[in-house]
Amino acid sequence: MTDERKGEQGFFEEEPAEPPPPPKRRSALLARNPAIAVLALAVASWLLFDLWPEVSYFFSSTEPIDLGGPGAYQLERARENRLVQVRGELEKAVAATEARTGGARTIGILAGTNLVVDRPGRGGPPLFEGRLLPSAARDEYAAAVKIMREKGAMPGDRWLVLRDGDRPRHRWLPVLGAALLVALVVLNLGGLFRALIR
Repeated sequence: MTDERKGEQGFFEEEPAEPPPPPKRRSALLARNPAIAVLALAVASWLLFDLWPEVSYFFSSTEPIDLGGPGAYQLERARENRLVQVRGELEKAVAATEARTGGARTIGILAGTNLVVDRPGRGGPPLFEGRLLPSAARDEYAAAVKIMREKGAMPGDRWLVLRDGDRPRHRWLPVLGAALLVALVVLNLGGLFRALIR
């Protein structure tokens, strides 16, 4: 081969490509760890369980269950975590303050029943419509019930709490929080599944 031919070949030859850079090492802390995914699943599931009564009430019926009035109470129709309506007079009432807003509230026993009513303000008509709280929420009212018992009220051991004015479809924050937690659960379940099939 002539020098001229070699020169032409050399002219068209491509420069050898540089080798690609070595892959970056991932920190062990940043790598997906199944143990972290399991922990995240446990925490998210616990928080979802805690939020479930709020989410359930948000999507419950907006038609109140009528529990009747004086002389014709139908408390056997009461369903926890549902919107209910009842008529009657409060007795042995105590004043309270709304923790979030600082507004005035009144907590009393509906005369002739074991129903504790938490209503806004210091007065109003003898008609109450709101959420019949889950039994787990009764601890918040234990101090008020103790004071009413000292005044002579007899709510018994199976007393219920009606939070007047608390209606479904009003509190969006628990629902949004639950949606984020569900997304977190799905993401971590996917990560665990991919780790198991590797």
